Order: sequence, then structure tokens, then C-alpha cells
Amino acid sequence: MKGLIWPIVGIGWMCVLATWGGCSGWGTQEAPQAAIAARAYDRVFTLAEVGARIPDELAPEDSAEMAARVIDGWLREQVLVQQARQALPPTEQDFSAELATYERALLTHAYEDRYVAQRLDGDVTDEEAFRFYQQAPELFALNDFVVRATFVHLPTSALTDDTRAYIRSSMMSADTTDIGALEVWCIENAAVHSVTPDTWWRLDDLLREVPMQLYRPDRQLADRRLITFDQENRTYFLRFWDHATAGEPAPFEAAQDQINELILHARRESLLTTLQEELLRKAWAEGSLATRPAEAGSESLAAGRE
Repeated sequence: MKGLIWPIVGIGWMCVLATWGGCSGWGTQEAPQAAIAARAYDRVFTLAEVGARIPDELAPEDSAEMAARVIDGWLREQVLVQQARQALPPTEQDFSAELATYERALLTHAYEDRYVAQRLDGDVTDEEAFRFYQQAPELFALNDFVVRATFVHLPTSALTDDTRAYIRSSMMSADTTDIGALEVWCIENAAVHSVTPDTWWRLDDLLREVPMQLYRPDRQLADRRLITFDQENRTYFLRFWDHATAGEPAPFEAAQDQINELILHARRESLLTTLQEELLRKAWAEGSLATRPAEAGSESLAAGRE
């Protein structure tokens, strides 16, 4: 897509480049990929490099504006780099050790990711997750309320007595057929909704969707009756099905995603530990590894301190 964007976006920049070329002798006959967008000291920044930093989905006018920011940022970086090279002594410009460490980290991380992706069992059964939860429920202590709730809200002007009654009866029903029909109705009528009773919400997240005033949360969240109220020309229907308070272990269903992540992380670590042990055994057996005897190492260290 960038190849398509830049012939369009680049028109304004090619005009600028042509002006620069006429004044400074810069060539303007290169292919767009090789055309120079900016120059700083002995370094150049090509249109292709600018284009690589611009998201494909941007409109042409937005791409041109972003191109200007990208080029300006590149120029600012180059003048700072140049100043640093001039101001710092050579010993303070040597980052070879840090770069080598970073390269090793990137290399091992890339290999570990590929190794794990080829071997990790990504399926976690509900039974396995529940056993994990039972073994350490304290890991999932809540910092705030969580609630199992359903809600619907829409413009008050869109409601009739019949639709109000329909929403009320459907939200109080435990019949999955009624709940499914209500969801279809909400979609067809552009009503904001979450009508699956199994869905757990952090209270703060729910209140962003349904701006209910809570004065005594323990009592209000324990009320299983349907709550309705109007605010800013919208009518809200809300029902609490269950809740848990801060300090308690999160309900299993509310913590299940986190549990699955912990189980998969443990599997990943186990795979990588096994890999390291196997590679070590193989390398020792092949004679590829060696260590200095402990006594000789101690003598060398003592000599180095004298």
C-alpha cells in the first residue's frame, strides 16, 4: 500500500525536492524510492524511509502532514547525534558491549518465541483452570468490586410503553431464548447492551457504560431487582446478578482469563527450562564447553587484586 500512497503523497514533497535540487544541485531524477527527502551532514533520509514510517490507512492529506513531522523529527535527531559525536570523547561513544548484549537478547528471544510457538499447547481446560484456582485463590484477591450484570440503554425518545415492558420482562427472564431475542432486538434498534448474564465486569468499567450513582455499594449491588433511570436523554436498564467485594478472591469465572495466562506462562517457562538443560547436556557431551578449575580461578582472582 505504501507504494500506492507515496506517488500521491509524494507529489507535494517532490515539488519541494525539485526546488531544493534547483538551488543546491541535489538530483531530482531518482525513482521515488531513492529520492532524498532530507539531508543532514553526511546522512540522507529517503522518501522510501519516510513512507515506511507512515501507516497505510492514512488519507493522502494526513500522510503528507505526517511526512512533514517524520522528516522534522529525523532532522532534530541528526543534529543531536552530531552534537553528541563532537562533544563526547571516543571512550564514551563505544557501545559495542551494550550492543552485543542487546543483540544476544534479541536473538535468544526470537528463537525462544519460535521454539515455544512450535511446541506450546495453548489449550487450557476449564477443569485445569479450576484446579489452579483452588490451589491459590489468594492470587486473585480483588482490589475493587466485580459484578455480574446485564444492561441496555438507548435514547429515551426511542422508547414506547411496549418496548419498555419488553425490555423489562426480557431482562428479568432467566430463559436463554428470551435473552437471545433481546440481544437481536438491541442490535436491530441500535441499543447499547450487554445482556449475557455470565459476563463479569469490574465495577469502574461497568459505571463507564451505565452511569449509576452508588451511595451504598454493598447494598445496591446485592439488589437483584431491575434498575431503571434516565440521564441525559437516555434511559438505562440495569440488573445485577452477582457481585464480589474488595479483598475477596475473584469469582472463578471473573479470574479465568488471568488463570489461563498464568498456566500458559508456566508451560512456556517449563519448555524453555527443559530446552536450556538439553542444550547444556549436549554441549558438555560434545566438548563444546569448559570452565576453569575452581582453585585456579581463585588464584587468578587473588592475583588480580594484588
